[in-house]
Amino acid sequence: MWKGCTSQRKDGGRGLIDVETAFKTATIGLDHYLKHKEGKYPKQVLEHERSKAKNLISKNATKFKREVTMPEIEYREDKSASENAKAMKHVFKSRMKSTKEEKWKNKALHGQYPKILEKPHVDTVTTNKWLSNQVINTRNYQKVICGKQVESKCRLCSQHEETVEHIVSGCEVLAKTEYISRHNNAAAYLHWSICKDHDIEITDKWYEHEPETVIHNKDNNITIMWDMPVNTDRTITANRPDIIVKDSVNSTCKLIDMTVPSDRNTALKETEKKCKMMIYKYLELEIQRMWHMKTVVIPVVVGALGTVKKGMVENIKKVSERANMTEIQKICMLGSARILRKVLSV
Repeated sequence: MWKGCTSQRKDGGRGLIDVETAFKTATIGLDHYLKHKEGKYPKQVLEHERSKAKNLISKNATKFKREVTMPEIEYREDKSASENAKAMKHVFKSRMKSTKEEKWKNKALHGQYPKILEKPHVDTVTTNKWLSNQVINTRNYQKVICGKQVESKCRLCSQHEETVEHIVSGCEVLAKTEYISRHNNAAAYLHWSICKDHDIEITDKWYEHEPETVIHNKDNNITIMWDMPVNTDRTITANRPDIIVKDSVNSTCKLIDMTVPSDRNTALKETEKKCKMMIYKYLELEIQRMWHMKTVVIPVVVGALGTVKKGMVENIKKVSERANMTEIQKICMLGSARILRKVLSV
């Protein structure tokens, strides 16, 4: 399926509204209506249009029709101006659909799918049926959307409505295990990237990487700590960031804290992280006093369904030049997909 395709789901597309086509169709319909509608106000609009230097409706309509080689449509006297305009819009929309589908088929990679659908042995209706049934079947969906008489509370915690958002980021039962596993996978990728940056010998694949509590590279005096509390003379509660990178040569220290919250709470979680940074300030001061290093806290916040707040890409680069935001998104989303499959199979 081509990600840019706006065809109906039954045709193998994504069923999305094409804003460009909608705008052009409305322009052509409006132009046709104004030219044939009798009355004071349509004439005033036309007069106003003629006085404009740019973006004339009639000029744009002509341009748009040429793009799809629009045929001449006979004006039917037995129909109203609105009905004739609607007929014009229907023809244009159909031509636009055909043009876009042709472009889809001509794509070297994405065009293979629509070409396969045209094969005589392919059952197109059954093949594309899944596209119209890809709603995740949570209890809330069954009750609210489908109208079934079912219990809509979460099947695990029984406290909140069982929605996708609740399952992937709001269930207290899952927080103890599944959310931690997803979080650790994302943090492990960052740990792997940091190790690669500093020429520390590790596995070639990040998903095979098992972070050690402490790794030290003697050649460049880099120490990387994983989920390890910092022992200080004073009692500090926030003394356990996900990753600590200690650079003895440049006298710097990075405290990296990873979070995978609900997508609607990414901004809130970053605010919480900033508050946590204030708490980490005590740890910074202690590290500066004990290790004589300039310390910085770097929050990494990626939504359970991949939402990334502005500024996170820059934060990732502060963690590691090698780390890739797209990869972190994928890790978080695959983790959420795994959680959904597991819960909905219960």
